[in-house]
Amino acid sequence: MSMRRSKRSNQSPIILPACPERPGLGWFAREILGRPLYPYQELVGDAILDSVLTGRGDTFTVMFARQMGKNQLSAALEAYLLFCMPEGCIIKAAPTYKPQTINSRQRLLSLLEAELTRERVWKHFGYIIGLAPEREQVAYQSGPRVMFFSAGPGANIVGATASLLLEIDEAQNVDPDKYDTDLRPMASTTNATTVLYGTAWSEDTLLARARAHNLELQYQDNRQRHFEFDWRTLAAINANYKHYVESEIARLGEDHVSVRTQYRLLSILGSGYLFNELQTDLLQGDHSWENTPNHEEGFYVAGLDVAGEQRPQMGLPAHKHDSTVLTIAHITLNELDLPELRIVHHYAWTGMKYTDQYASVKHIIADWGLRRLVVDKTGLGEGLASMLTERFGPELVRPFHFTRASKSQLTFHLLNLVNAGRISIYRQEGAPHASYSQCWHQLHHARYNVPAEGLMNMYVSEADGHDDYLMSLALCCEASHEGRPPATRSAIIHPIRLYEDGRF
Repeated sequence: MSMRRSKRSNQSPIILPACPERPGLGWFAREILGRPLYPYQELVGDAILDSVLTGRGDTFTVMFARQMGKNQLSAALEAYLLFCMPEGCIIKAAPTYKPQTINSRQRLLSLLEAELTRERVWKHFGYIIGLAPEREQVAYQSGPRVMFFSAGPGANIVGATASLLLEIDEAQNVDPDKYDTDLRPMASTTNATTVLYGTAWSEDTLLARARAHNLELQYQDNRQRHFEFDWRTLAAINANYKHYVESEIARLGEDHVSVRTQYRLLSILGSGYLFNELQTDLLQGDHSWENTPNHEEGFYVAGLDVAGEQRPQMGLPAHKHDSTVLTIAHITLNELDLPELRIVHHYAWTGMKYTDQYASVKHIIADWGLRRLVVDKTGLGEGLASMLTERFGPELVRPFHFTRASKSQLTFHLLNLVNAGRISIYRQEGAPHASYSQCWHQLHHARYNVPAEGLMNMYVSEADGHDDYLMSLALCCEASHEGRPPATRSAIIHPIRLYEDGRF
């Protein structure tokens, strides 16, 4: 294969730099694009190009830690094939069109601003980029092209054909069925090489499945199809990156889900128990159940998980019915000026009318002098949350709407407080048996799953009961985000915010 020469109108031909017999991606990126690659990027890129140029049609899995250049590698591969091949089609898909697919398109256009390519670029329909063989033929949309698609569940992308390369970005977030049904067949009639890029997440993602298959193939024929470089690879040659990741590890902890998956490239299990033995030990406090507030130090916040007002069914024990649960925490500040939560009281109502629930919560707010109440306003709780907000105002009552994203944030916040030893639950002595046993039953049976990268869901299986105490506890933790104890006691307590966004 030889590199083509490019001509400019009324000018002498541009002579390419001295070129190896078959130039590698590193040479091309450095000499033609003016964008050098790291050695590990060159290694992966040359393996992919070898499959493309020999027509072998391999499927590769590529896992780089965050900010290590997998998108730059992908764009450089696309630019190489556009520049070298007389014709053909590359298909690039990502989980979302905005912003991921658009970002990929802009990254390729940025690389093609190089001197030998900028005047030959053409665009069509907003999702196709091509490189004409010569400047004069740009208007005819000739030569090889890249087509950018969304791989989202509802995207209608059936019918395109990848003759050169099929790329799937952030493959850990692409539905395996979408890949098998719509994307993978695009390379079937042409035996096009396929590349799946991404980072670690759970073991049941598309990327994890393809990685496992590639490792098995590598064991059989000793030809590498899976490439994986964690943060230490770039840290060894880039001091700024090393400092950044080490700071993140110090801030979040080595086993934080983001550090574990995005930088260490270690997967998390698809589902399991939310709390391990160490975490449940941290949750067990040595303080007493409180029937009345103690305002000598700190202040009180609460979380309210709202259930229906249906009447309990005869013959079923109380714990078999979903309840409205209100969890009260006594907040003090530790030596780092961070809030510590001691759970001191639970209220639980099963089958109670919302008007009666409202009256009860109204008295509890007054009796305990609550500084903050976070209320579940999802579905059945919307009416109760609305009445409480209207009565006490948004500075005291904050409605919380459960979505996949907001529940994930709630889960992470709860786990962070537990891991930091900043939340504990009253001891059993002196506490009502029903509240203590139900609370700990749900905590021991609480599970998590990972519906998508960066998201975590907590729940209690229906076979194990309800999650009302668990959710109320998490909402109580959310209430600790804002406010801090006043310098002196006052009959009227107004929230005082530590930072502009009102969060510690």
